[in-house]
Amino acid sequence: MIIGNLTSLVTSEESWCAKFRRILRGLRAPRGSGDHKYAVTAVQRIIGPSSASTFTCAIVLLLLILFVGIHREVLPPSIAPVILRQEVPPELDRPEPQKIETTLPDNHLEYLTVDLPSQSIAENADVTDVPDAMAREAAFGETFDQALASSDSVAILQNLRRGSRTSRTIGQAAHKEGSSESLPAVLAALRWLKANQLEDGAWAGPSKTGMCGLALLCYMAHGETPASPEFGRTVENAIRYLLYAQGEDGRFKEAGDHYVYGHAIAAYALAESYGMTKMVMLKDPVAKAIKVIIDGQQAGGAWDYDYSKADRRDMSVTGWQVQALKAAKLAGAYMDGLEEAIERSVAGVKSFAQAGGGFGYDDVGNRPTLTGAGALCLQLVGHAQDGAVVSSLQAYSDKLPAWEADDFGTYGWYYMTQAKFQHGGVMWDEWNKNMLPMLIENQADDGHWASGTTHQACDVYDTTLACLCLEVYYRHLPTYWRVAELQAQFEAVKDGKDIAIEAAL
Repeated sequence: MIIGNLTSLVTSEESWCAKFRRILRGLRAPRGSGDHKYAVTAVQRIIGPSSASTFTCAIVLLLLILFVGIHREVLPPSIAPVILRQEVPPELDRPEPQKIETTLPDNHLEYLTVDLPSQSIAENADVTDVPDAMAREAAFGETFDQALASSDSVAILQNLRRGSRTSRTIGQAAHKEGSSESLPAVLAALRWLKANQLEDGAWAGPSKTGMCGLALLCYMAHGETPASPEFGRTVENAIRYLLYAQGEDGRFKEAGDHYVYGHAIAAYALAESYGMTKMVMLKDPVAKAIKVIIDGQQAGGAWDYDYSKADRRDMSVTGWQVQALKAAKLAGAYMDGLEEAIERSVAGVKSFAQAGGGFGYDDVGNRPTLTGAGALCLQLVGHAQDGAVVSSLQAYSDKLPAWEADDFGTYGWYYMTQAKFQHGGVMWDEWNKNMLPMLIENQADDGHWASGTTHQACDVYDTTLACLCLEVYYRHLPTYWRVAELQAQFEAVKDGKDIAIEAAL
């Protein structure tokens, strides 16, 4: 009988779902109300003279039917979860291998292809073996796919953030300085480095950690990340190697005989990588590496070999530590003692400055290879107008780079190029007019440089330092830029334009 009454209820003009809802509302309504009386009458029609147990079953059936009806009509359709991750641009169609052109169209970064040697230095390099890729991945626990999925590196690469470098902004910066011809040379160098990367992700040289850090800095300066279409795998493997090579105490393996150089360069590169990608997995390694530098600083603010706290100090060692600290600050990797270490470094760097201009090696002096290092360090930490900086650059205003028989060498070019670029003016224009064609003309056909101007020169070392010289136009914001220029760029960003600004102070 219950089934028959249910059937009559469903076949009435009012929809069965609406009627059941009305009954349910009526049962909840105050006794004596019209809705309540209707509901009671309807229930009695359904169950008739049935027992109490039958009544209970009918109520359960009623609620089940009601639930199904509400679920079908009210609940929205299910939505599959969307995982936000960094988008990888599609591969670009590239022309057949061709000779590199010396100029590029305005505001355009063209991807050219260069012929690379069939055999790289990696095949004959005498290097220390390291575990395979699976062991290295287990060493730091988190895969790059997970890291990219959890990072906000899309925002870093596309919007106004520190370390934001794209093909458009790189081309604009290079064109502004009249150096668009440097772009093909940089791409050729990056492709040579890619071809000569070791299987473990490092590069051969007197310090595998140091060479890996220098190469990674070249890619970061060009805006390359693990998601880049052409160099993404190279960048990823380099970062993996540095993470593998770092111990729990923050120190790096395979850093070479002069450990402080390899450590600082690796820390510098990881800090820039963190600033560019904001991958969470890099934050702790950067903090550990920077802590070693902070703990190794002398009371006077400088550094020495083996992070010794003895009386000796070293301007060359100090230069790389200051760059690493500044990179960590720009990347947002704040930690206890970072600001204090940067402040103490001012006195440490100035302790090498000579009256009338110049910075010495292990004391007051005037070394051409290190004068640019001292000036750049003070510029980076906010003392660009310090008398030691101004007098030193003026003392070297008429000294220009030369491929053979100059006083700088690859090491000196790296520092002096950045220092004069930061200073700007006629001094920088004259230096740039000589440096740019010198490097382009002496680049090998396969994209590398081999100047042999340093006592530990190797192809990776000279190539990375020369490449960083050619990337100076878009690595850092010059300290001579005026507030009005900065404001104009900020206004351009408000208008939706893709412009990158990297604070130098």
